[in-house]
Amino acid sequence: MKFNWINKATTILLSSILVGGVVITTVPTFTTQAQAYNNEDAPISYQVFKDDENSVKQIVKKASPKVQQQLNAAFFKRMEQKPVNAYGTYADFSDVMHVLATHAVSELGRNGQVTPAFKQDYQAMLAVYAQFKGRLDFDYQNALNNDIDDADQQIAENNVDSDSIGYLGDDFIQYFETNIRPDKVTGVPSVQSKITKLTAKKTSSKKYVKVSGTVKLGKKANYAQIKTYKGTRYAKLNGAHRFSQKLYAPKAKKVSATIGYYSHGHFSRVTATKSVHVK
Repeated sequence: MKFNWINKATTILLSSILVGGVVITTVPTFTTQAQAYNNEDAPISYQVFKDDENSVKQIVKKASPKVQQQLNAAFFKRMEQKPVNAYGTYADFSDVMHVLATHAVSELGRNGQVTPAFKQDYQAMLAVYAQFKGRLDFDYQNALNNDIDDADQQIAENNVDSDSIGYLGDDFIQYFETNIRPDKVTGVPSVQSKITKLTAKKTSSKKYVKVSGTVKLGKKANYAQIKTYKGTRYAKLNGAHRFSQKLYAPKAKKVSATIGYYSHGHFSRVTATKSVHVK
């Protein structure tokens, strides 16, 4: 997809009127509203992020099945893990527009004919733009509105140039990343570290117990501390925040686990201790 870069600039028009040999120059004044978006780096609240995310989720649900498959629950889960990355350069919301535009173009007929899937994704593109339109500079809004007018005319004629859809997507991404790039998202709720699942099962020999668990982390941790009547063992957390350890404990009735950060012989716990009965 080709990017259509347009420089952002404020143009001041000077009009000169010759009256009785005197040149009178008038400079148009701009309202506060017209200059509203000069604070692109300002923080935004977590509530604004959630409003944006929930709106875009609903938009995606009305897009074509291929878009829904790509912009799935895992995509939004990653977005929620670091909300500030939803905005600015290489933003998650930019990815949404890119996916919509890419699929819309691919769903056009061979000669630019409009298809039902194209309509779904094109309408989703317009809805994403509408969600953020009020936060874009007026010159950017005008440029995007012109892109939409061009595309709508071609759609009405059932002869769509794929470049017109590509330009709309590219222009939105450029303007969005220029105008909405907060340096942080405020009020993000803290995540409480906890063991969400813990199991302890005897192996077929009845001499060993296999202990497995899943963890939700809000603080840095790398090991699970596992205790039985035989003592304490440590199991390393994997990238999915899971752990598993087989312990020799033929008489074990109960197992407990605590998650924490282990380094140089010292264990600092980040969760409460969770216990389960051995099955």
